[in-house]
Amino acid sequence: MRSTLSLISETPYSKVVIAMNEKPLYKQIQQAIKDQIRLGNLRPGDRIPSEKELAEQFHVSLITTKNALAGLAEEGVVVRAKGKGTFVSGQSAFMLHMPPSVAAGKEVTPPSSMHLARKDKSAGIIGMIIPSMRTKVEQRLLDAIENAVNEQGYTLAIRVSRGSISNEREAVRQLFELGISGLVLFPIGAENDLRTARYACELGCPLALIDRYYPEANVVSVSSDNRNGARMAVKYVADAGMRSIALLTPPEEHSVISERLDGYKRGLAETRIGMERAAELVMPYEIFNVSREQALREMERWMMPHHKRIDAVIALDVELARLAYYTLQRIGAGAKTIVTFDDPEIPGIAFIQQDESAIGRRAVAVLMDQITLGRQTAARYVVPVRLVVPKQ
Repeated sequence: MRSTLSLISETPYSKVVIAMNEKPLYKQIQQAIKDQIRLGNLRPGDRIPSEKELAEQFHVSLITTKNALAGLAEEGVVVRAKGKGTFVSGQSAFMLHMPPSVAAGKEVTPPSSMHLARKDKSAGIIGMIIPSMRTKVEQRLLDAIENAVNEQGYTLAIRVSRGSISNEREAVRQLFELGISGLVLFPIGAENDLRTARYACELGCPLALIDRYYPEANVVSVSSDNRNGARMAVKYVADAGMRSIALLTPPEEHSVISERLDGYKRGLAETRIGMERAAELVMPYEIFNVSREQALREMERWMMPHHKRIDAVIALDVELARLAYYTLQRIGAGAKTIVTFDDPEIPGIAFIQQDESAIGRRAVAVLMDQITLGRQTAARYVVPVRLVVPKQ
């Protein structure tokens, strides 16, 4: 169960891209469990090994196994019972009623027709689709939105897309059939994919996007001020006297990274730090699904020839900041100034703090306006961010 990473280039002070060559580990674990179900080694009601047991068996992190089991639960292959464990769908020993359509690993085929029988809107349900619940940002957004929805007298129905456009679209279909009054969508946004938002609009569902922005879409969007956050990060390292910067970023697959990259470049221009003084490493999102040791090795391969010429590191994703910190410690590179987005929970690292509570409240407020007015509106709301510096 190993996934191979390969460097495309190692040119100093140039853009380097790391690519994944195999299926992410969490998907490999999911496939292994499905195979055991199909072979009959796991039957309806059987207990699936715990996250910890799977992590030990496959030599991966708990986050990887958590994502694997959560994804299987979303597909309906397994059912998770708090305090009891995870079980193959079917009828369990302690009488949990589970959907039989996915027993023995059978795939669920979604209806192809868009003409769905829909429950009465008076049920008072707001739907929410979120990529995962892995990060603290996602957890705080969910908490803020749930509180705001409850204050309005509605119930929140949640679906997790697990990084899949097809899962996103199917989640919209399921929620619409449930009879939601409106939808808060945190889209995957891979390569500016608009299909999920357009599908929701075609169904006539009031919609509010969070953490994503599509200029061409006629929808409401609520997100952080990512451009200004990145500019603040560059100014912070420049004011500290740093002139050689390493930028760590995921691929530019959605508006958040696009805006942070734009803000970073503006910050370089404003502080007169030339691009020739900045190295850039692009890490794939799959890096978060491999083992910690493998991720550190890949970061180390890039850091080894660069760290002596780097004064500071700016990471556009908090997981990359953590990887950089522990890699620099591992190779004995000495203290480096690091700044990232969101709290890495590591002393000495500055970070740009988003206001997830404000994003959640605003998203629900504009969604309620649409429900009340009975029509879709188009607007963009940008929520300020702030720089949090380490205590001296």
